[in-house]
Amino acid sequence: MPNFIIIEPSQYLRMPWKNGLGETLEIQRHEDEIDLRFRISQASVVEDGMFSDFSGLHRTLVLLSGEGMTLKHTNHTNLLTNPLDMARFSGGDETHATLKNGKIEDLNIMVRDTDTQARVEEYTAPCSFSFSNNDTLFSGFYCNEKCTLGIDNGEVVNGEIVSVDAHSTVIFSKDTRVLLSQGSGVFIQVFASN
Repeated sequence: MPNFIIIEPSQYLRMPWKNGLGETLEIQRHEDEIDLRFRISQASVVEDGMFSDFSGLHRTLVLLSGEGMTLKHTNHTNLLTNPLDMARFSGGDETHATLKNGKIEDLNIMVRDTDTQARVEEYTAPCSFSFSNNDTLFSGFYCNEKCTLGIDNGEVVNGEIVSVDAHSTVIFSKDTRVLLSQGSGVFIQVFASN
């Protein structure tokens, strides 16, 4: 089995929004005997409006492109203005989105709040990051633009250099050190919280 795979946007599953006002590209989804454990998806927001109710899930939303938006939640407000700005909030919050100047694209990471957590971090080249893949449900890097990654998991001398197209996701299966020499994106790791 390879130490990583690359999933391209054409492989994402197109799904309607829960509120029927748009659609999402589902990158990864995991359900168990209880219900949805986590979901990672990409979506366009083209008009102001209420977010779907995802009670029981914790959400991290990352602005990918566009001039930004304001998210007004039950008890706080997030202002997303630059690519890779993030908002973290309860999926059960009443959340209203107001676009700054037209359509935006976002990345949405949702995890069940009773037993699952997500580590979500933005990275812009040049930089490096590393992680342990032990006891994780998912480890991946979403490329917001064309990226060049050096992937070192100790099995290839000096690692492996890969070029990854914009909006593709690299999914890792082993402990890895990543050198991002071109581009920017979001590292996502999902793991059990108990």
